[in-house]
Amino acid sequence: MEVIKRGFIRACKNHSYLSYEGIDEILTPLCATHKVSKPASKEAIKAFVNEINDSIRDLGQSLVFIKYPLMGKEYLVYAKTDATPDSIANTGLTAEECRYFSKLLDKIATSDDSRIPWNFAYNELLLEGLVKPPKKSRMQQLLQKWSQMGYFLDKDDYIYLGPRSLVELSFYLTSSYSEHIKNCTLCKGLVLWDIRCGSCQIQFHRDCIHTYLQKRDICPSCGSLWTTPLRRSTSSASS
Repeated sequence: MEVIKRGFIRACKNHSYLSYEGIDEILTPLCATHKVSKPASKEAIKAFVNEINDSIRDLGQSLVFIKYPLMGKEYLVYAKTDATPDSIANTGLTAEECRYFSKLLDKIATSDDSRIPWNFAYNELLLEGLVKPPKKSRMQQLLQKWSQMGYFLDKDDYIYLGPRSLVELSFYLTSSYSEHIKNCTLCKGLVLWDIRCGSCQIQFHRDCIHTYLQKRDICPSCGSLWTTPLRRSTSSASS
């Protein structure tokens, strides 16, 4: 089974984040080639991933499952446990290109709903302070690269923080932008684009508040009667 784990880790690094369908596409031929049983259920896959994490934790790496509200899916994210905007996978980039990444990250983190219009990624205001900003064609290449790596998501004419940013840079985001980005008070994990209390506007993970409301009918933050519908809205990214 060790050869399967090594092959799976390599695939996770290459893809950066995977849906369950993507995991199956990797594990099916890998297990068939080595004639071993494939983890068949989500629980079995998570147990398999936990075993891998035990072996890579000391290497500063981890595989983390995260529910990503914008896509309505759970993903397995490959992350470096000590990552910062200055140290993430920017190998081969110039100093100005790395600063461009940080400026994008900072602007998205401090914007309403943690998103910016896609064309603002090339705006002169965003590029202020860069001695020699990348050309627009290069910025487009970088955005595509970083989106493929899961740091950003280009959706409906907006650029959002991607699933890898929410995992790998969660401490940086919540500590640097505490006025804009919060942790769910129920699970203590970073929460964005999910569901808010109609009274105090505190945001919670939908699954967290759903479980909580099975026992109580009030907001765990302000104590008011919970009135926000739990059904996901199809008209906006956040509730």
